[in-house]
Amino acid sequence: MDTKQAKSDRNDLNSAIVTGALVVGWLLYDGIRRIAALFAAPGAVTVSTPVPTQDVTISVGAGAPATVDAATLTVADVNMISVISLVLAVALPALCLIAVAVIGVLVCRRLLRGVVFDRVNTNLIFTMSMGMLAAGLIASAFTIMGLNGVFAALDGEFDDQWLVFAEQIPLLLAALALGVLVIVFRRGTALQKETEGLV
Repeated sequence: MDTKQAKSDRNDLNSAIVTGALVVGWLLYDGIRRIAALFAAPGAVTVSTPVPTQDVTISVGAGAPATVDAATLTVADVNMISVISLVLAVALPALCLIAVAVIGVLVCRRLLRGVVFDRVNTNLIFTMSMGMLAAGLIASAFTIMGLNGVFAALDGEFDDQWLVFAEQIPLLLAALALGVLVIVFRRGTALQKETEGLV
């Protein structure tokens, strides 16, 4: 590898490490902000939820027709299990993604040291993939449990669970992409061992 390429690789990896650190900070801030927003109204929880599509008139100028498919609800008397579920729907995925970002930084640091195809990197990337998968599934499951309680407190029923799951599809696809990368690293590790055995 020439010096120019090596320097470019180092710059890219250092940028990724800085970005990972910023992501960790953002995830901490965003998680705290979202949990605080849940309890912004005393004695109630405030949540955003998908709702059946409705035509409304919004107060812009003389009024403009619009279609809404989401709403922010502030609801009192939500059962404790649902409130805890709403908190966990924010906190647990945030912790999973923070772990993913930290592991990503560790992988970048190992790459900076010239360690590319080895079992440790493969396992770290696999853990990142599982962390992203867990974040998406946990967020969906606990959000649905929480919204069921919110709607029950309003004497209604939450019927749009699939919309909550659909919000996590980009994260699940990212987990799948990392899963493919695990296969690449595993094959690379095996090839490197074969090459070293021939030397």
